[in-house]
Amino acid sequence: MILFVLFSTVLLLLAIFAFVILLARQDISPRIAFEKARNRLGKRPPPLFPNFHDAPYRRLPGKTPCHHPTILNIQTSEGTGQACHPDVAYAPEGFGKEGWRYWMACTPYAYSNFVFENPELFASHDGISWVIPEGAKNPVIPSPDGMWNHNSDPDLLFIDGELRLYYRESRRMSSPCESRILVVTSGDGVKWSSPREVIAETGDPALLMSPAIVRQKSQFHMFTVGKGSSGFQLARRESPDGVTWSQPVICSVIGLADDRELWHLDVIPEADCLSAIFVSSKRLTEHRLHYGFSRDAGLTWQLDGFLWDPAYEFEEQSLYRTTLLKRSPDRNDYDLWYSACNRRDMFSIAYLRLFREGNRLQPAPRSLPK
Repeated sequence: MILFVLFSTVLLLLAIFAFVILLARQDISPRIAFEKARNRLGKRPPPLFPNFHDAPYRRLPGKTPCHHPTILNIQTSEGTGQACHPDVAYAPEGFGKEGWRYWMACTPYAYSNFVFENPELFASHDGISWVIPEGAKNPVIPSPDGMWNHNSDPDLLFIDGELRLYYRESRRMSSPCESRILVVTSGDGVKWSSPREVIAETGDPALLMSPAIVRQKSQFHMFTVGKGSSGFQLARRESPDGVTWSQPVICSVIGLADDRELWHLDVIPEADCLSAIFVSSKRLTEHRLHYGFSRDAGLTWQLDGFLWDPAYEFEEQSLYRTTLLKRSPDRNDYDLWYSACNRRDMFSIAYLRLFREGNRLQPAPRSLPK
């Protein structure tokens, strides 16, 4: 009898140990594991299933999506595939050895850990399937020395037959903290020039965030978000060559709710205005997207409400920095790549089509011609 009790106890302990290992490997809690078992035995309908980490397209309870995104498969160098802060440049005639039309810069951001951030480069023929170009190596830029120092916030342009990559270097280990904007160029998307510093500021770490650069005719404009005395604000600089920049001018932003602040943005030039997708935050969380436009070269911006509310598991926690591309000068539809994260802080980049009616931008219906 004693041997039977001991044997049963050992089996029970082994079963518990195996169950704990299984939960750890699957990254699920005991509660969710029991819910899964109960769902399987009770055959509950799929809409009542709890939130599992392996269902990124799962619709959030009570949400009816107005958008139908495609999550991208990005091969980040640190191996998680979690990326954020995309910026896409378009080469109509193709660029590089294989004539890629779409080029994307983004940064790994595994579980929202900024130490993984560093610009990486990918290419595509259709804007959906992305690869590392033959001969290229990620990350493009070596990480700066110092445990907390990192590179982030890339902005990519295709200008005069070459790629131009701007990015932000944060030196948090310096006293005071330093934020710098640097630029590298490439004639083939594989070999890059040495970094060149174009702007530097010291002070609060939240400076020179999300540089967005556009060229109109012979003039460059750079927009950045920084922390001022009254909160986060948008600044504009001018340059004749994209290297030597003027002092910043603070822009006026109209239409943002009182409880929200600017965070990131991407800007594109259009025939009648500048268009932008802004990211706002609420107490540095709950990031959401807005369409904004300017008719005075970016000095005054009019923002709309949220582009959409999170409706899928992969974007449940935040809708983050985007990149916008107009499909054709004579059409009002756009390609949008946006970063988002779920409640586990797992980041993804997704693709979506938008269209504009008047001064409003919104997700395109599936019936919109390609």
